[in-house]
Amino acid sequence: MKARLTTAFVALVLAAGAVSAGAQWPWGNREPAPDPVYPDVTVDAAWLADNLGRRGTAVVDARGPDAFAAGHIQGAVSLPASSLPELHRAAEVLGALGLSGRRRIVCYGGGPDPVPADAALLFWFLEAAGGNPALLEGGIDAWAGGGQVLSTESLEPRPASWTPAVRSELVATQEYVRLHFGEKGHEIVDARGWDAWEAMIDEAEWREPPRTGHVPHSLPFDFTEFVDADGSLRAPESTREIFSALGPRPTSPVNLQDEFIVYGDGVSGNGAVGYFLLRRAGLAQVRLFRDGWRQWLADTSLPVVRIISAEEIEARLSGPRRWFRPDARPSEFVIFDVRHDSDWSRGHVPGSVSLTSRLFADSLDVYLERHWPGIDRSTTPIVTYCYGSNCIRSRLTSSVAGRKGFLRIERFYGGMEDWRGIGGRIVK
Repeated sequence: MKARLTTAFVALVLAAGAVSAGAQWPWGNREPAPDPVYPDVTVDAAWLADNLGRRGTAVVDARGPDAFAAGHIQGAVSLPASSLPELHRAAEVLGALGLSGRRRIVCYGGGPDPVPADAALLFWFLEAAGGNPALLEGGIDAWAGGGQVLSTESLEPRPASWTPAVRSELVATQEYVRLHFGEKGHEIVDARGWDAWEAMIDEAEWREPPRTGHVPHSLPFDFTEFVDADGSLRAPESTREIFSALGPRPTSPVNLQDEFIVYGDGVSGNGAVGYFLLRRAGLAQVRLFRDGWRQWLADTSLPVVRIISAEEIEARLSGPRRWFRPDARPSEFVIFDVRHDSDWSRGHVPGSVSLTSRLFADSLDVYLERHWPGIDRSTTPIVTYCYGSNCIRSRLTSSVAGRKGFLRIERFYGGMEDWRGIGGRIVK
């Protein structure tokens, strides 16, 4: 016995020494995160004025052809963000503009935002093509506002050979997102804003809800939080700290060492703005899903998650049969209570089946066959709920449902907290 205790003590001492040397505990504590590196990705108008015309600097205008013709920074070439090619054609297009990738490329767009969306999309394109771009903060408005003269002269560029290789690690295709949503080590950020992510619908649509919402497992984030009251960008360190608080609940922040996939509406460039700002905040692994929500929603084989309200569920559950069978399973949708079984037994939303989140992935198929045999997962909505908005189980199980073939996923984000709040009937 004494020998065994001595052996155990020695093992603990050795483990402690390993941890002090930077190793992980065997039960999964993270190593200290490396110090962030904040890349040099912005320039101001004063810097550009000092470096304009030098051999090491090139300037690219991301606005449309008409805006470029009306007045642009002297020496700039035009590459409208609205007509950027696919990345496999980047070398051809950039070379035709006289760009080789050996110079620092300053891209700019229209104002007055500190990070114009067209410039942010061009920045991502240039970076993904292997270049070393910087973005002119404030765009053309900052340049003209500083007293600089705009040019209307359009120069014919001398063709060059673009030499850098495409950086595929900055790109998230639709298929890449489909394979990685809900996967450990990957976070998806919806840059469209809370309202678009939530996708609450009008009462008139409750009976036949539209297919709308967000990519499973994605988190909404408002990137205007990175902008000061005077319209200037906050310091990169500040934006990193702000973003570090993002998470499905305050006690579950994202891990900044994970890979982040950013998407927007696929039209306005808001996803590219999010990509640029996360790069500027020193996040090491960021990808842009360029066509974003527009492309995801257009493919009806892909799952979408919509936030559903307590009132909508109550309206769908209303009907004469509830007076005779108050806990009857609804036939037009599937609903799971993912709290502990004991909590479900003490009171739950009528018609819901208890399937705790811990067993959800392994047992969902069995429970569906038992309670909703023969349903069509491509057309039947599935609802999951837990304790309230501070519970992450409905997020996790929504992602599982998407991987299990459900295409219309409704996350009752407010859970039992909201159900009690509206005075919804509770059955035991």
